[in-house]
Amino acid sequence: MIFVYSVLKLSHKIEHIIGKSGISVIRKIFGVVLLEIAVKLCTSNIQGLFNN
Repeated sequence: MIFVYSVLKLSHKIEHIIGKSGISVIRKIFGVVLLEIAVKLCTSNIQGLFNN
């Protein structure tokens, strides 16, 4: 929780260091990660429905 707070508090400095294109790349990477988590949750729930 402290790490997340620190990152959010320093986000303007981080954006200045890595630039607009760096922020765009990070957003796309996190989008893929979130999509992967969502697919994993959906597939495990569907498998749970048929295993009972």
